[in-house]
Amino acid sequence: MRRDPIEIMKQILNLLGERHEAMSINMISEMTGIHNITVKKYIQLIEMVKNEQIEIIKTRRSIIVRIKKDANKHYLTMQNQK
Repeated sequence: MRRDPIEIMKQILNLLGERHEAMSINMISEMTGIHNITVKKYIQLIEMVKNEQIEIIKTRRSIIVRIKKDANKHYLTMQNQK
């Protein structure tokens, strides 16, 4: 059965927040019941997102999300260094 991606993210972040220690992907997998390849992909996603300066603007009818200009410049610089 396919799991909700938001619930997977919450489960991984909650575990990491509770433990306050370094954990292997296999340990996270065992403790959450999430496949280790899935854990690895979500850890990579967390790592990518934590480096971005995301601005969220809530209006009456929608939510607008954008990367702040300076953050985008930093991201492009990092990509060019690879």
